[in-house]
Amino acid sequence: MRIAQPYERTVRRALRTVPHYRERYAATGTLPPLTRDEARLRRHLLMPLDAALLPRRDPGRPPREHVAELREALRIAGHPVRGVDVYEVTRALRDPVRAYGTTWRVLLDATAETDGPPGRPAPPGGPALVVGDPGWADGTRPDGVVTVARFGLAAAARARPAPGSVWYEPWLGYLGAVAADCGELHVDTARVHARPLDGGTVLTLLRRRRPTFVHARPEGGGAFRPERCPRHGGPVLRTAGRPR
Repeated sequence: MRIAQPYERTVRRALRTVPHYRERYAATGTLPPLTRDEARLRRHLLMPLDAALLPRRDPGRPPREHVAELREALRIAGHPVRGVDVYEVTRALRDPVRAYGTTWRVLLDATAETDGPPGRPAPPGGPALVVGDPGWADGTRPDGVVTVARFGLAAAARARPAPGSVWYEPWLGYLGAVAADCGELHVDTARVHARPLDGGTVLTLLRRRRPTFVHARPEGGGAFRPERCPRHGGPVLRTAGRPR
């Protein structure tokens, strides 16, 4: 008997339990790409029927799930985290999370709404890893502080991200990283399935249920195709014009 793979199980579950995908499949017989704008407008329909909540009562994702995604992205990128505090530059406060042998904290972004005057986040004292958008930590940093750049596919389509950086889409989360030893954009295969569809790459989040993302197309997805890493053999994304 053939055992269903995680991607197939996720699609079948979505067709059984998630209104958005049930509607799309009933109307077209397919599951077309899901854009960020569509996901925002139909968020309540991306919730499973047994877990649907009114938007005002949705508690959001548990912080530990977010931390688990970030930790795996950092592992792929080649950044050990045990014994080193990890700071993530965000627009919202979150209580520190103790997990995987370290403490995960946040630094408020300069664009965050606060009672005080706006300003750039101050790097912490080392040893620490700080994950943020490119350019946030220009200038001097305390000894022992390592900055990790995060990028989206739209930016990666314009300029190849540096080895050791992590892949992040605000509406989907941390999805992979550019491995330091090969420079390829690796997908977090335990959580993300990438495939070509309608002229671009779409992503299915294998562990996310609220909301459920099947065939999500991030901005810039049309410039990439799934391939295999020539060094490690795992799934990677490469720009369509890049030689094999």
